[in-house]
Amino acid sequence: MNIFRIAVPRALFLSLALPLVIALAGCETGSVDSTTAVLSDNSGTIYNFAGLYMHPSTSSTNVLPLVFPNQEPGNRPTGELITSLRLLQYGSALEAYDSAGMTWAGSISAIQNGTATFSLRGRTTAGMSTEIAGTLVYADQRSTMDATWIEPAFYGSLYAQATVAPSATNNPSSSLSLAASTYNVSSNETVTLTASGGTSSYSWPSSVAYGTFSYSGSIASYTRTAGTADNSVTISVTSGSETDSVTLEFD
Repeated sequence: MNIFRIAVPRALFLSLALPLVIALAGCETGSVDSTTAVLSDNSGTIYNFAGLYMHPSTSSTNVLPLVFPNQEPGNRPTGELITSLRLLQYGSALEAYDSAGMTWAGSISAIQNGTATFSLRGRTTAGMSTEIAGTLVYADQRSTMDATWIEPAFYGSLYAQATVAPSATNNPSSSLSLAASTYNVSSNETVTLTASGGTSSYSWPSSVAYGTFSYSGSIASYTRTAGTADNSVTISVTSGSETDSVTLEFD
């Protein structure tokens, strides 16, 4: 995929088509009630798109902005260029915090087959009112944000990816769930893991690679003390005959 697309035609099309897409999608997708704790499609598959979104080509030595174009004077976003977007999800409600310290709020309007239509509203560091609108596409514990950055006098393409929680099946016979406070872990960062559901007490691992691990009841804590961006760890919890796992990627 060529992620550096021509922004203006695509953005104009999206700004005109998005309201119609949302209206039609609402007839074909599962519930996205913002008061619910989980978000699922018609198949009963549950998705959580929360994560740290960064340009897929970003590395420890080459941090890239999320919005393109971003170089030419007069043809770039106003204010400080953002290089990451921390997305939080509560049912269909969304919050986000960008690398420039600005906050965003929005929602998921529809979801089908792992693709969610979403929008966020906020401001740049220059005070310009801005909207991010597009899709979040889930695949193999990774979410791709493919959207348009819309300012009054600028349209750009935004493309980013994040490691997210695995999708789950909304099946009453499989009630155990394990969630993490973040799925991308920096050196010396602590992650809180919370187990819910299940049929009995929770069994955790005695230790986890590249860090320290402790637990009490349904809550566990993992602190990364070693490892590089090429490493990751998978942590599992068991309750009765059920087991659920999360994978933590290293920044």
